[in-house]
Amino acid sequence: MVEGGSWGENLPPFLPPSFFLMKVTIESFRGKLRLRFDDGNRRCVPIGVADSPIGRSLALSKKAQIELDWQLGAEHYDQTLVKYLPRTLSKAATEISAPELFDRFTKHQTKAKGLAPSSVKNRYRSITSALRKHLDKPAHQIGRREAEFFAAECEAKKLSGHTIKERFWLLASAWAWGVKHYHLPTDNPWAGMADRFKPSPKQAVKPFTVKELQAIKAAFADHPRYCHYSDFVSFMANTGCRFGEAAGLKWKHLGADYLTTWIGESCSRGVRRSTKTGKARTILLSPSVQRMLVARFERLQPKPDDLVFPRPKGGAIDDQNFRPRAWKQILEKCSIEYRRPYALRHSAISHALANGANPIAIAEQTGHSPKVLLETYAHVIAKEYLFLEV
Repeated sequence: MVEGGSWGENLPPFLPPSFFLMKVTIESFRGKLRLRFDDGNRRCVPIGVADSPIGRSLALSKKAQIELDWQLGAEHYDQTLVKYLPRTLSKAATEISAPELFDRFTKHQTKAKGLAPSSVKNRYRSITSALRKHLDKPAHQIGRREAEFFAAECEAKKLSGHTIKERFWLLASAWAWGVKHYHLPTDNPWAGMADRFKPSPKQAVKPFTVKELQAIKAAFADHPRYCHYSDFVSFMANTGCRFGEAAGLKWKHLGADYLTTWIGESCSRGVRRSTKTGKARTILLSPSVQRMLVARFERLQPKPDDLVFPRPKGGAIDDQNFRPRAWKQILEKCSIEYRRPYALRHSAISHALANGANPIAIAEQTGHSPKVLLETYAHVIAKEYLFLEV
């Protein structure tokens, strides 16, 4: 390993070859060979082989390479020392390509955070594909120039500011993770790049009116094929739960007499995981929701681990099937402008705030941070016209 800190850390400005000649010495330490030299800092590079005639031959080759690169100047000498470290093909390889690094970061994030398959496909895999196309080279060779080139390619494809910003944020996170697992320079080439891109403002989701919500609820209840989802839609409209939270709700999560429910899990595309924020909450249920749950329990006689709102043939409701089929058709039947099922949550929060509910209490009930809730729904809270009429 490198003495005096991590690779690339606390390095002095590069000293020209004319300042002093580099002398590299070969040492044997605990039966393994390593190189010692001074480039302004005392450095140590492990060769990774035993002290033997073949090992000595390899060490001499590395020694000559370091001394030659130093004489050739800053464009050749690698201050991070990654260039001179032994290459392996094992899981802990010292050299890894940029696409492979991001792919392994994706797998780590999927396991650690329980990423939904749709998130992996839409957010992460597209970055891996772009790296394979534009920066398929060793990750330690990616510097600021390569990051700038990648940014230009993203802009040339006319990706949105939000998409580019997210890409660079994820790339910076991947390289920060990679430093802990692979031999990468500590100078993150992607750091700060995301701040250069400003997402275009988006119009807020248009909430459903009370009449529209009532029409949607009635249309589901009367539909011969989609009446099965009537209670599910009513629950979301009355609680402000996210789609996956309602789809993953189990009977054991409901409180006594159905006065409350615990929201601590979510189910999306068949994958059960924590809520979006990673935090659990308990919400109060309205009398109409309580009556609906009582009637539903008496009709189904479910077990504690059963889903409250399963699909007709069992299993969790999948938004990819529900949205283009049942949801879209019901809105068309009601002649209501299309909005995603998420608009049920948005509508519940908007109407609660417009009716004078405490924003902090709403944030706790819906799993929002108070800051985000106020930023998103400030226009709903301020109902009065504020400007002077002239």
